[in-house]
Amino acid sequence: MGDVPWDRGRAAPAIEEAGHFFPDGAKILVPGCGYGHDAAGLSRSGYRVEGWDISPSAIEKARRTYQRDDLTFSCRDLLNSGKEGASFDGIFEHTFLCAIGPVRWKEAIKEFARLLRPNGYLFAVLFTEMAEDDPPPWPIEPSQAKALFGTYFKIDKISPAKKCFPGRENEESLWQMRLL
Repeated sequence: MGDVPWDRGRAAPAIEEAGHFFPDGAKILVPGCGYGHDAAGLSRSGYRVEGWDISPSAIEKARRTYQRDDLTFSCRDLLNSGKEGASFDGIFEHTFLCAIGPVRWKEAIKEFARLLRPNGYLFAVLFTEMAEDDPPPWPIEPSQAKALFGTYFKIDKISPAKKCFPGRENEESLWQMRLL
């Protein structure tokens, strides 16, 4: 584990499944990328990846740690990105929504939709089975996730995470979606 509680020091195990979901050569956004592990994992799988985080120190560390031609990191707030719409083929969501909390979920999901190209892909690792007394992380009920995402996305598949970080067993589910 890294020097902050949310850093596991490596890409999420779900990267392997996401690699089978996104189309070959896709341009992928990783919002709330932290130290860049997930972004780097997707980059190693053949994708062009942008990682965004609001923490300058996290982005600085990501840039130092992962230097690849197909991988960039920006200090950017997804909820105030100013980024031109329809810029990405896919988004990999892992721990962004659980960090910002329910008050901002609707706004974030709308921004996901705005940033995706037509028929864009969204792969989300959600804490749907977590019991958290003192968030963050904020868990999301499956019915709540279906209602929030269903406004902008067709949910193709929901499955329990087969592989996860130790301590997160039976807490995560994987959501594969397409922009409506």
